[in-house]
Amino acid sequence: MNFHVWFETWPLDLQIACLLSPFVISFFGMAIGVYIACSRHFEVMLAAFSSSAWAQQSRILGTTSLASRCYLVSSLSGALIFPQYLVRKGVLNADDVRNFPPALRRLMVISAWLVCLGMAWLFLFMALLKLSGVE
Repeated sequence: MNFHVWFETWPLDLQIACLLSPFVISFFGMAIGVYIACSRHFEVMLAAFSSSAWAQQSRILGTTSLASRCYLVSSLSGALIFPQYLVRKGVLNADDVRNFPPALRRLMVISAWLVCLGMAWLFLFMALLKLSGVE
């Protein structure tokens, strides 16, 4: 049985929920990132990464616009998911990562994982539908 036929046997409410849930999950991840970018946490984040080259992007991008602040938050959130690789490359300072505030780190990692999970769910679901021959 292909996925398309199987998916169409689900109740309409469940179909809509499955199609909307990746967007809702990603929205919550982005909302957390915007919250960090607009709050005092942003300055704490930049101060915590003061000696890391990755965080020096703020000098190039600036920190006045919401777009640049959100970009910095999302890129540093992604860097905090697997910091070992960036520490080995010399882009992040190991002391900065070790001394990063735990509560803020948890918020940033949750934000990054929610966005990744939502997009992975969306790509998987759309690939299953596309491979099933949905036009």
